[in-house]
Amino acid sequence: MSTIIVYRSKYGSSKQYALWLAEALKCEAKDAKTIGLAEILSYDTIVYVGGLYAGRVKGFKKISKNLDGFKEKQVLLCLVGMTNPDDQEKYLHMFHNNVPEPYRNLVKPFYLRGNQLFSKMSGLHRIMMKAPKSMAEKIPEEKRTEDDKHFLEHFGEDIYYINKESIQTIVDDIRNHSVGYYRK
Repeated sequence: MSTIIVYRSKYGSSKQYALWLAEALKCEAKDAKTIGLAEILSYDTIVYVGGLYAGRVKGFKKISKNLDGFKEKQVLLCLVGMTNPDDQEKYLHMFHNNVPEPYRNLVKPFYLRGNQLFSKMSGLHRIMMKAPKSMAEKIPEEKRTEDDKHFLEHFGEDIYYINKESIQTIVDDIRNHSVGYYRK
């Protein structure tokens, strides 16, 4: 079974996860900008790792528009975001934003936490970060989660969340299943 890790990364978290996955699975990791759809489709297992920006997975549109070609493949989508991966409901909503309904049984989602690197953020992304800050501030203090408190306390600072151990579930899933196992 041939495997490829395809990624798009703006600030480095998705790339780091992709490199760790490639190392663990003994396969290649390629930036989505450097690989064509035909080459991606030549693999049995495709793992796409992309950062979340305004609810969209960076660079995944090229694949999501062509999911008919992936029906005989094992396809995993790793959404890398600031939200705690334990918050399955928020990530499931983002998965649905990125994978059209007829194909949701074809793509298996995984959720990974990315770094929050204010020092590297573009002006636009810094402005966009004010929305979740405002939302967290509106939560009464006694109802704020530890993540909410940490986010507010360290807003504007670099926060490092990526963790190599968090890829193990993905590695195990790929090793324990055969091509096409996601279909009902």
